[in-house]
Amino acid sequence: MTVKPCVMQLVGYSNSGKTTLLTKLIPLLERSGIRVGVIKHDGGHDFEWDQPGKDTWRYREAGASLVAITSKTKTAIVEQRPTQLAVLVERLTQAGADLILVEGFKRESYPKLVLLHKPEDRELLQLVTNVCGIVSWGAIEQTELPHFHINDIEAIVSFIQAKVSE
Repeated sequence: MTVKPCVMQLVGYSNSGKTTLLTKLIPLLERSGIRVGVIKHDGGHDFEWDQPGKDTWRYREAGASLVAITSKTKTAIVEQRPTQLAVLVERLTQAGADLILVEGFKRESYPKLVLLHKPEDRELLQLVTNVCGIVSWGAIEQTELPHFHINDIEAIVSFIQAKVSE
């Protein structure tokens, strides 16, 4: 039986610090023995993973629906279609993730840490579901939710570790 990993979303408006925060959390969580998977939602963009002219790029340009590349140290699969978050979570579960951190996907229902960069970002708390904590750059009005300053990385890591252990 496969144990389901903990899934936690980090959501916030553009330039709220989601990626920067994740890059600080990941090494600390990994060092604590938690195998971390990360899923990034690329809003309205058409990201480009391959480098133009390289073999895998050429295969996709030729019309392949799926392209995989592997080496001694890593594997990547590029699909020429969008994939639902639940499917991506299942794939990272099968790959052995203990924790899946999701950047974005505001409308999904997994537990969320909401990043509030500016006071006016507080409206986001009313627009998303399943908020389990708040990360902000300054003081916020009293809330019953756990609240962390953006630079208190150790406290955020401890909070996430506790969620993984639940």
